[in-house]
Amino acid sequence: MLCTMTPRPLSAFVAGLSLAAVTNCATQDVGSCIPGTPDCVCTAATTCDAGLRCVDNRCIEPEDSGTLGGGGSEGTDPTLLPPSQTATETQTETDPTGADESSSSGAPAGPCEGTVLRMVSYNIQAVGTEGSAQWQALGSVLRRLGPDVACLEEIEDEDVAPLQALTDALGWGEPVFANTSPGIGGELRNACIGPLPITRFSSYGSELSEDPDANDVGRDFLGVRVEKDGCAVGILAIHAKSGQETIDLFRRQVEFIRLGQAIADARAQRFADALVVMGDFNEDIADPVIGTSLTQIPQALPPSYELGADIQLPMTYDPFAVLDDAGLTRLDPTHEDSDETTTWGVTDGFDGVRLDYVFYEGVQPEAQLVYDSCRDDGIDDPPAGAWLPLADEPLGCGVSAQASDHLPIVVELRVE
Repeated sequence: MLCTMTPRPLSAFVAGLSLAAVTNCATQDVGSCIPGTPDCVCTAATTCDAGLRCVDNRCIEPEDSGTLGGGGSEGTDPTLLPPSQTATETQTETDPTGADESSSSGAPAGPCEGTVLRMVSYNIQAVGTEGSAQWQALGSVLRRLGPDVACLEEIEDEDVAPLQALTDALGWGEPVFANTSPGIGGELRNACIGPLPITRFSSYGSELSEDPDANDVGRDFLGVRVEKDGCAVGILAIHAKSGQETIDLFRRQVEFIRLGQAIADARAQRFADALVVMGDFNEDIADPVIGTSLTQIPQALPPSYELGADIQLPMTYDPFAVLDDAGLTRLDPTHEDSDETTTWGVTDGFDGVRLDYVFYEGVQPEAQLVYDSCRDDGIDDPPAGAWLPLADEPLGCGVSAQASDHLPIVVELRVE
């Protein structure tokens, strides 16, 4: 749960927060902060992040605390919420363009002994201004999920500073961004955040084509390498072209052909032995439009759009076949205690559709979940279905809808 200087928005959408907790949070002079993090109030359960102690309703470092105050805690279970830390291998600067490559690109993965990483794929719609209800809700969801790494879609230029503020409040490292999108992609790009070291190895775009004039990828695929306990996993975070008109199918299929090229490059460069592709595909795997033959270049393409000469027509529209042909395996996460797989439209009260996916190789899935705060009661109860132990207390039903029109996918993958 997040707090600002004004208590009303919190009480409107965060369940289980007492009036006293809201009052203490509102009167504490720390600006926008998250209960349980350094120098902020303790959580409603009087706990703090690992490594901190709750003294006089404030989370402080142990060396500054003296003795543990009444009702204090020595921190949340670190298996549920990774300890707050600053990434040491992220980009050296918060570069809004994300143009600087990491110095460790190309390094092979270290030896692994079954390390499990918790990853989140999340189209956040927008970060929101710092301290706003949306910003608070997004932070609440991310804190509740407790990921090792979260890759986000729909980051606008104006979201860069609020996202930095959010990661600071969570005690995580610097956000790692994809390159700024060309005009055909709009003002949207991907970013990965989290408490672990995250290294950007590439931002893949139209340069994947052998044609130097190609301009056919709207939003770059962000390639990052995440390390935990000496084990590394490569991630390609994607946000494909939206829409269901023929022109959208055409552009999306071209982008997935490019994604196949990015997968091949990541493998060839061996940025990590394991690879995960995740993000908003903007397509439902059950859509009957899959299999459509695309025989000609659409007439209404943007003026700056230039199809690479290496793309041959006709094309069969099937984004998922690209991942299948590349030898990656699809996960099929469901909502808690449900067989529902939908990720978009649910928070607006509709049945929704499935647009967000995770594919993998070189890891073994341990658990997977489509997270909806309306289903989050903190216990694994009937009926049988997906469930994960999460950090802190369950969130109110409205928090997911406040955060985004998409639901995040949470997966735990064991590196072998």
